[in-house]
Amino acid sequence: MYSPKYNQEGPMKQTSLSSQEELFDNQKKRYFTNLSIQMRDAFKLHRNAGLWERVNGKRDWGNVSEHCLVETARVEILAAWLRLDEQMKSHLKTAAALHDFFKKREKEIAASEEYSWHGFEKAEAESERLLKEAGFDKSIVRIAGSVGHSSLLDMQKIMAQARPSGEDIACMIMHYVDDYTSGSVWVKPAEMSNGENINDLDKRIASAEQNQRYTKINLYGKENNLFEKGETTYQAQRRIGHLVESKLAKLMSATTGKTIAPLDLPELIDNAIREKITSN
Repeated sequence: MYSPKYNQEGPMKQTSLSSQEELFDNQKKRYFTNLSIQMRDAFKLHRNAGLWERVNGKRDWGNVSEHCLVETARVEILAAWLRLDEQMKSHLKTAAALHDFFKKREKEIAASEEYSWHGFEKAEAESERLLKEAGFDKSIVRIAGSVGHSSLLDMQKIMAQARPSGEDIACMIMHYVDDYTSGSVWVKPAEMSNGENINDLDKRIASAEQNQRYTKINLYGKENNLFEKGETTYQAQRRIGHLVESKLAKLMSATTGKTIAPLDLPELIDNAIREKITSN
């Protein structure tokens, strides 16, 4: 059995547990353990890529597997709400479990290229090659690559379509969930900040903007006029991320008959995961 060896608290951590919270925590562990078993073929690549290796008794990269597991849970909720067919749901979940399997080597390649756009493209090409060699469906490979700054131009093309395909919607879901997922913790509700209503998508991108390591890829978008009105890469990622968020909320409203506030979407997804945890 291949499953991410997450820490004592597991994904979506919480501390200082009451008896009721402890019950939920145990249910949560079972839920994520079962989900990891479902995704065992994907997590083999995590192991093979060295994410589970121990250095001085510590797994430095195990949090990446937790992160992928949380994203798998989140995309599963959106796939159900948007009524993707069973094959596409399966492809999407597998892609979410795989999307960061190459993270350790990606960081090494990016660092060797001074965290340039070219460095991340080089890492992405190697990751895609390994997924294909492992025999994953080309649809899974595409969806797994629909994350971060490298997928922004593809997202713009998808958003311009009047009727995106099921695979395109899966790519939108993957891109969006990765945009707002930070580590493996529960999201926080949307809130007002400096007169603007924001959610975890804004917070995660703001954190990336402040990281000097990513200055080159942020400026690359502006220097090469890749996006609208001289946007930096992360300005474009925030704008496109919210466009995808609004599109998904609109599609959900059409399928569920309920009005969905786009900024509340991350919280709604996590609430649905909590319901699944307690119902199992």
